[in-house]
Formats: sequence, structure tokens, C-alpha cells
Amino acid sequence: MRMSKNSVKIEVPDLCYCFEFCPLRTSRTPLNPSRRFFGCKVPKENGGYGYFRWIDPKPSIFVHQYPEVESSLMIKCNDGENPCDRLKQKLKDVEQERDTFYEKLKDSEEKLITLRQKLKKVKLERECAKLKLNRLVLFLLIVLTVKWFFNMV
Repeated sequence: MRMSKNSVKIEVPDLCYCFEFCPLRTSRTPLNPSRRFFGCKVPKENGGYGYFRWIDPKPSIFVHQYPEVESSLMIKCNDGENPCDRLKQKLKDVEQERDTFYEKLKDSEEKLITLRQKLKKVKLERECAKLKLNRLVLFLLIVLTVKWFFNMV
């Protein structure tokens, strides 16, 4: 089946033999760097089933297998104004933005806690007002009943 240029391939998590969906993971080993795979949540050592399936195809070559390619890439990356400097700056900018969002999130969480406390207080006050109103209605009913009773006698 042919896919159009604009289509996106979506990987659906596999279901392990233990009936849990396997999380999408990324290999960090030297033999399979950055390859994605599905694997059982529970390690085999802890009684898991050890389910495993690669998603990415195995690359035919690795940069670290060819030191001359790796060193030429480093030279290009270490000369004057280069992509590495721009990437480092971009990383700093993204980290600053992340920190800003983190601070905003903390502020929002504090505001949410304050609003929940106020809401709890308002609900409590409303319940107290209902009780007072019920007592007043009950008192009025008693007064009217007593008055009616003495008017009958």
C-alpha cells in the first residue's frame, strides 16, 4: 500500500502477554542508538514476559563506525559561526522558556489552591445560611402553631 507524501505513520502500542500495553521506548545502547521499540513494562527479571519489538529499522551504518566521517562532522561543527552554536543558543532559549512556563504553572497551581479554599469557604457559608433559614422557618411554624392553638382554646 502506497502512502502519500503528507501521510503520517502512527505506531499503535503492542499488547504484551501480560495484557498491558507496551510503552514506546528508545534504545540508548551503542549497538542500537536512538532506535525505538515496544517492550513490556515489567522487566523479565521481575516476572515480566519480556515482550519486545523494534519499530525503527536497523540502520545500515553508524557515524561512530567511521571515525573520519565523525571527525569531519566535528570540524564543521567547531569552526567559527556554526550550527552547534546556534543549537546551543536555541537550547538555552528553550530552557529559559521552559523555566518561565514552570514558574507560571506554579503560580497557577497556587491560585487554583486559593480558589478551591475560597470555594470551600463559600459552600460552608451557604450551608450555614441554609441551616439558619431552616431554623427560622421551624421557629415560625412553632409560633404560628402555638398562636393558632391558643386562639382555638
